[in-house]
Amino acid sequence: MPGNALLPDHQGMIITRGLQEWVCLLPEALSFNSVIRLLSWQTHEDEVLSSTTTRQLVRQHGQIIRQQEKAEVEALLQRSDLRTLQPQLVAHGAPRRQAAWPKELTAAVEAALTTQEPQPPQGVTRADWERVLATRRAEQTTSNQDLRRLGPELPADQALAVVDEVLTRKPEKRRFWQLRTARVATDEGYRYISGHGDSFLRHLLVLTLLCLGSHRSLLLIADGAGWIRDFFTQMLSRVPNKQMILDWYHLHKKCYDLTSMLCKGRQAKAELLLQLHRHLWRGQVDAAIDLLQAYRPQAKNDSALDKLISYLRERQAYIPNYSQRRRDRAYIGNGHAEKANDLIVARRQKNQGMHWSLETSDALAALKTLMLNGGWDLYWCERQVLPLVST
Repeated sequence: MPGNALLPDHQGMIITRGLQEWVCLLPEALSFNSVIRLLSWQTHEDEVLSSTTTRQLVRQHGQIIRQQEKAEVEALLQRSDLRTLQPQLVAHGAPRRQAAWPKELTAAVEAALTTQEPQPPQGVTRADWERVLATRRAEQTTSNQDLRRLGPELPADQALAVVDEVLTRKPEKRRFWQLRTARVATDEGYRYISGHGDSFLRHLLVLTLLCLGSHRSLLLIADGAGWIRDFFTQMLSRVPNKQMILDWYHLHKKCYDLTSMLCKGRQAKAELLLQLHRHLWRGQVDAAIDLLQAYRPQAKNDSALDKLISYLRERQAYIPNYSQRRRDRAYIGNGHAEKANDLIVARRQKNQGMHWSLETSDALAALKTLMLNGGWDLYWCERQVLPLVST
């Protein structure tokens, strides 16, 4: 055809940059079959792209994103002034709903506070009520509006990193890929990352150091997986002011699951859990272990008991006084990590009957992470991955 010599090498059809963007955008919410059908309607062509070509394009751009991320991470790790650089973050938006009790409870709370022995009104938990009383005693002038705020807030001198993993199914039965996600935040903003293996850990290390800067401490909240503990103790060994906390939900769930295997009946399980959770909620790990050891004559499964004791001992350094942290409005859970898992991977890749290759699964995660960090337009218009460092 006229002008064909001026075109790049092709096999009869050129897939434009705009079509490639549609191919990468639509699979974030739709199946590949739906993507092909919609693109055919849009272009008025029968099956404008095959299923194989669609997946190849997604994998290709996922690999481009990962390669650029890796190159930037390696370059930044060579710098001696890493903690003096300014990270490029997504600015915090206004929350849709404040962590607080409903306004209708304010009058009931105020009435309860005037009694001689204040008790929590209906709708306010005992843990939240303890924080209310502590705040009122500390500052008699505290307003009801201040008392209503129950959720934790990130101070200016601290960075928060929440890290987790999510499994996607392999084509083989009962086999899974492990994708890792993280959200690192400061009072100025946040940023998501995703990936797998050592490249993810190096990416997380660089982002964490950038967010720490020269004055912030680090709070890392996770489920206590071995690879996360190794990252905290080894890769972050040069960070002086840091703390890792075992997410309360995962600790609670682990105890619940294992006591189901070692207790004889629901009543026995409920009684043991009540005592166990009381100790762990206050950070009394030794007392919790002593309780379990004393329970050994009644246990129906010694291996489950040993497993739970080993679990607590290995993570004892990361089990704080959750009760006190709750009163202090400090973080005790990694809900942000669970949300990251949901946004980046689970909503798209963990529906019934789905299975993936690692390349496609990771590529979809890379494209979704790019979108959540506000780098989609930069990539498709300028062919650049959103940099970690603000220029």
